[in-house]
Amino acid sequence: MLGYIRKSLSKKFLLVMMASVALIMLGVVYLTYSFGTEEMLRSMDISNEETAAAIYAGIKYPMSVGDSGAVQRELLAINEIVKDIDIYICDSRGTIKFSTDKSAVKAALDSHIPNKAAVSALQKALRSGDAPVSGFTEEEAGKNYLIHIHAILNEEECFRCHDRGKKVLGAIVSRKATDRNYAAIANIRDSLLMISIVGIFAIIAITQALLVRLVSQPLKALLKDIKRLPEQISKGDFVSGSAVTREDQIGALQNAFGDMAVEIYEKSHAIEMSNTKLEQAYLELESFAYSVSHDLRAPLRNIDGFSKILLDEYAPTLDDRAKHYLMRVRNGTERMSLLIDDMLAFSRIGRAELQFKRINCAEIIKPVLDYYAAESEKRKVSVILQDLPDINGDPVLMQSLFANFISNAFKYSRNTEQPEIVIGYDRGRKAIFVKDNGVGFEMKYHDKVFQVFQRLHLPEEYEGTGIGLAIVKRIAERHHGRVWAESEPGKGATFYIDLPIFKEV
Repeated sequence: MLGYIRKSLSKKFLLVMMASVALIMLGVVYLTYSFGTEEMLRSMDISNEETAAAIYAGIKYPMSVGDSGAVQRELLAINEIVKDIDIYICDSRGTIKFSTDKSAVKAALDSHIPNKAAVSALQKALRSGDAPVSGFTEEEAGKNYLIHIHAILNEEECFRCHDRGKKVLGAIVSRKATDRNYAAIANIRDSLLMISIVGIFAIIAITQALLVRLVSQPLKALLKDIKRLPEQISKGDFVSGSAVTREDQIGALQNAFGDMAVEIYEKSHAIEMSNTKLEQAYLELESFAYSVSHDLRAPLRNIDGFSKILLDEYAPTLDDRAKHYLMRVRNGTERMSLLIDDMLAFSRIGRAELQFKRINCAEIIKPVLDYYAAESEKRKVSVILQDLPDINGDPVLMQSLFANFISNAFKYSRNTEQPEIVIGYDRGRKAIFVKDNGVGFEMKYHDKVFQVFQRLHLPEEYEGTGIGLAIVKRIAERHHGRVWAESEPGKGATFYIDLPIFKEV
């Protein structure tokens, strides 16, 4: 479910909107219920004050003449009319004198009013005569009540029975059940919740329809065009911008994609034409190099052969200078022959069809090391072959690659007192390496060592044609890998080759 939502922009937007609307609706319901409850209690308190004032007006005269029966009858009459209210009339000491509940007469008011805050407010009102600021709520036996206190002041008509210096004679305390009022508020809350739920679903349905029409469908169509674009370009189908009638962000996106598709098609077509021409030129160049190299062999053999005949058959008649010149000719032809062989090898790498398979590197490298075993023993070269991963490549080209690396390591560590060659795998760089402690080179010549016929040392110092590392680079590129080196003069060199790895060691 979450994965489906993550993949759909409209579903994400819808989810956010649902959560927002739900929170807003819940906030409205909560505030309505809270303010409704407060307003209900405030209205009831005002109503109770009016009731208490009306009661006092009705019993004022009977109380002034001492007619207790009339006062009690008045309260009972009120109880007949209003069933859910209890009225207590107490004196200044808090003793109930009259009540709608006959059993409460002569009892202490706090025995019928458990709310301590209300009792405390009553005591304060009896002392000062000031009415409490608001009513008090309490719960008893699962029912809710609102308590209101109305002080009875000592007025002139009361002076004949009460001391003039006494400010408050008692209080009228009303205790009215509020369950019906709370139930009404709860019904309003439930109605609001139901309306909110229906409203949320209605908003969701409308928003979903609008999202699908205005956002999802255009984006799906655009996504379909994007997915088709590579196939259209690869087939050479003409790509044109689709007609866009919208002026909003979706329309701007469609316009931008249309312009981009046309530009990509035009550039791709131009690149394809350039690649075709480049490939033709490259093939022609390789064919030319191969032909030239092949054709040079015959005259080169003639030069070498006739030079040998002169040295063999006419040696007695030649002076030392003539012999020296002929030897230089023969050395030149030998070097030229090596160059031709390397040029042919280099051109074959570019034209050879690769046979990819899983290769155990150690099995490829060991025959190369065996070839140099005699030299290694003679020069006491320490060769360390570490664990290597299996790679995906062409076995013939891989053997040529490692042969060039190892040949260079032996060659350029020739003048080192304790030569060491390490072949291993660098997990951090994810590359196989061949490391030696030979002559090394300056890193500013790094790119030069991988170019054809580029040498950093004189032929008299180190033999070779300067094409070995160029072959390595060509092999790496044909395997979609790369090759690089790290070196320092006098401290050897480490050559890295990044190849497709089956499994790291």
